[in-house]
Order: sequence, then structure tokens, then C-alpha cells
Amino acid sequence: MIEHALATLAIAVTVAIAAAFLARPVLRRLPEPADGDDKLLYRELASTPFLVGCGVLAGVATALSWLSLPRYAQPPWSVLAILGVLLAAIDARTSWLPLRLTQAAWLAMIVASLLAAVLGGDLGIALRAAAGAAIAGGLYLLVWLISRGGFGFGDVRFAPLLGAAAAAESWALLWLTLLLGTVAGGLVGLARLARGRRDAFPYAPSMLAGAYAACVVALLT
Repeated sequence: MIEHALATLAIAVTVAIAAAFLARPVLRRLPEPADGDDKLLYRELASTPFLVGCGVLAGVATALSWLSLPRYAQPPWSVLAILGVLLAAIDARTSWLPLRLTQAAWLAMIVASLLAAVLGGDLGIALRAAAGAAIAGGLYLLVWLISRGGFGFGDVRFAPLLGAAAAAESWALLWLTLLLGTVAGGLVGLARLARGRRDAFPYAPSMLAGAYAACVVALLT
């Protein structure tokens, strides 16, 4: 048990450092959206506090996944810990989810899902991840259509990352991730309403929080 905890700590610290160092060059190279003239520029996010925050969050996310999920599932969850956390942090600061970075995360998730299948010795893991991505993306697309654009389409593109990682482990974790992400978003919305704020808010952080809340539930149960 102690050896596992120490190994998890070492991995989490490594991921935290890697995520912090990766964020700056990524932010400086992200193209700005054509209609985002009034947003904070991506390159302006590359401050030391932001980079350290991304690193710490990536480390905590990594620790949670290693403590609660099987080893074969770690590649997809590592993508979430590094690129998913960075995307959610950008969304929290700018209310935008950069398309180029989201697409890079999709490619990384495909590779990670195949690696998970190899580690688990079961091609079904990759197929389940693909189905999970489609289910999560489809559900958020439905919400976007129902809301008639009131829900950000960047969140629709972000959802498959969560669906793939969660479903790579199990269907139960997928549904729990989607449920707890919705709960987290609802709580944030209620808190904003209590302060008299009715405007839209970044939703990707709540979606990502739901995934790691699901890991906590898996760890406790």
C-alpha cells in the first residue's frame, strides 16, 4: 500500500511538472478565434500563477485516477489530466475552448485509448472508449440543439474526451461522470443565480470536475 502511494505521488509530481512546462508554449501558439476580439488572449494566460495552477491540478487529477482506477485506464485519464485540465483552465479564464487544442486532445485520446486496450489485453476497451465518446458528445449536442445555441458548442467538442476516458474503464463510470458533471454545473449555476448573475458561464470546468468526482466515488466504493 505504501509503495503504491509513493509511486502514485511520484507519477503525479512528474505529470504536474510536465503539464506546467507544456502549457506555456501551447498557449503562445494557439490561434485566436476570429470572433473573439473581446476575450483575453491565450498567450496572456501564460503567467506563472496560471502555469503553476495547471500543474497542480494536473497532479491532483493524476493522483485521483491512479488511486481509483486500474492501470490500463491510465493513458486516457493522463490525457484528461494534462490536456483536459489545460482546456478547462482556459475556459475558466476566457469562456473559450480553443478548437486547435481540443482537436489535439482528441488525437491524443485516440492513441491513449488504443494503448489502454493493449495494456488491458482487450480490444473492447478501445471500442468502449469510442462508444463513450460518441455518447457523451451526442448528449451534449442534444443539449446544445435544445438550448438553441445557449449552451457553448465548445463544450460539445469537449464532452467526447470525458466520455472516452470514463468508458475506457467502465460504463458505470461513464454514466457517473456525466451525472456528476451535470450536478456540478447545476450547483455553479445556482450559486451564480444566488448572486444575481444570469449570464452564461464556463461549463468545461464543471464537466471535468464531474469526471474526477466519479473517480472519488469509485475510490470510496
